[in-house]
Amino acid sequence: MENLTDFTKLPRVLTAEEMQAVDKYTIETLNLIGRVLMENAGRAVFAAILERWAPVAGKRAIVLCGKGNNGGDGFVVARYLQDIGVNCEICLIGSATDLRGDAAANHAVLTRVGYAIREIQHLEALPELRHADFIVDALLGTGVRGPLLGLMAQIVTRINESGRPVIAIDLPTGMNADTGEVVGPCVKANITVTMGCRKQGLLFTPAREYAGEVIVADIGFPHAAFRQVAAEKSAKLATFLLAREVLSNWVPRRPPNAFKNRVGQILVIAGSRGFGGAARLTAVSALRAGAGLVVLAAPESLLPQLEAATAEVIKLPLPEENGIISSAAIEPLQSRMQWADAIAIGPGLGLSEGAQHIVKHILAEFPGTLVLDADALNNLIGQQEAIRRAAGKIILTPHPGELSRLTGANKAAIAVNPVAIARQTAEELGQVLVLKGAPTVVASPTGEVFINSTGNAGMATGGSGDVLTGIIAGLAGQNLDPLRAALLGVYLHGLAGDLARDHLGEWSMLAGDIMEHLHLAMQQLAKQQADLKI
Repeated sequence: MENLTDFTKLPRVLTAEEMQAVDKYTIETLNLIGRVLMENAGRAVFAAILERWAPVAGKRAIVLCGKGNNGGDGFVVARYLQDIGVNCEICLIGSATDLRGDAAANHAVLTRVGYAIREIQHLEALPELRHADFIVDALLGTGVRGPLLGLMAQIVTRINESGRPVIAIDLPTGMNADTGEVVGPCVKANITVTMGCRKQGLLFTPAREYAGEVIVADIGFPHAAFRQVAAEKSAKLATFLLAREVLSNWVPRRPPNAFKNRVGQILVIAGSRGFGGAARLTAVSALRAGAGLVVLAAPESLLPQLEAATAEVIKLPLPEENGIISSAAIEPLQSRMQWADAIAIGPGLGLSEGAQHIVKHILAEFPGTLVLDADALNNLIGQQEAIRRAAGKIILTPHPGELSRLTGANKAAIAVNPVAIARQTAEELGQVLVLKGAPTVVASPTGEVFINSTGNAGMATGGSGDVLTGIIAGLAGQNLDPLRAALLGVYLHGLAGDLARDHLGEWSMLAGDIMEHLHLAMQQLAKQQADLKI
């Protein structure tokens, strides 16, 4: 990963298999006693209850425990709650004879100190959940793969029907830890305390709607365990969550003697008849991201409207056919290609043989960073080899439909597992991939994947992707390598969207509002950068 030495400072995001490998290595190789981890997990959930719902002494809690380690964590939580005077009803779904290992040990502790545990073999034995002040979901953890069945499904349905506050241990029961899929009954939690690292599925829809507030609890997994498992696993634990503390260090700083020709020269090739707005959003967003100069190359017929709307942007009229740039545009573009530090191409470009010819020419000839979006991608369907052999370094920014058309990947599969598909595509093409979505996923050609932590539903509006393209290109022109430009651009785009939402609400946001709040997003990160250096 080019020049990105600090990416390991970002929070890790793990699959269920990866987390189980870390747990196993910690216990079996490092000889850290599993009961210590379970005790720490239970205490972390107890602390979250106190922090969010105190005072709890005298209140009624129902702790629902499964037969595995998730249930063992629940036994620990129940002990702490009982000890401070919570009227805690502890329920084991199944029989004590089914318990093993650390879960059995913590069950035994409860019985030795005299705390009653009700065994639930059928739904009628379940206490009335609506009478609880809160419920602890310690039923199932990361092992769920299909829909819940039988008694477990019935209990989860009862939990949700109760309307009581729920805190889930590690994951809400019924959720796929890797994909966030919910294919049957699933606990709808107010709080989820997940152990060691954030689980991948918690970051994706619909899981985000079920998890509530997510707290990542450090329960004592040594860093050596993560390093060792990363060295052994083919995926190398290489999924991360974007975090402000790291990304703030990447915001470009201008020297006091900055000159417009030295802080990013960006060529934007965009727009066609009826889509001049896409060109404007891309070009102005590149400027807002800090680029010193932006040239907007667009069909000549669009220039009058663009002149009025983008005073700060230099215009380059291009030959056109039926409102779309023609292959004759290569000649006027040539000198600007030599001038540009980065190029953004595609928003509103249109589909034609001429446009395809231009896109392929730039791929083959431009040695800098090239951001491909929208119709640049649509003009390259079936042309993956041209992307692999590009003269420069490419950042592709598709939404799932565009990625499906470009690569042939099934759109439904992309929606279910965007991390795996983004990783595979970036590795196969040898380029940085920005897979837009909720959340957006960025994949490097060397296998690392980064999940964005900013953004909101108000950004589902026409032109939002054009703004992102402009931001990434503007950053790439300021001496940021393609991966860093993509990561910072995605984070800033989402943060600007969050600021716009706070000002306007999700319903009334426009793409231009994201662009107009970009300066505030950059100021926030720049301030964080300055604060970290104090």
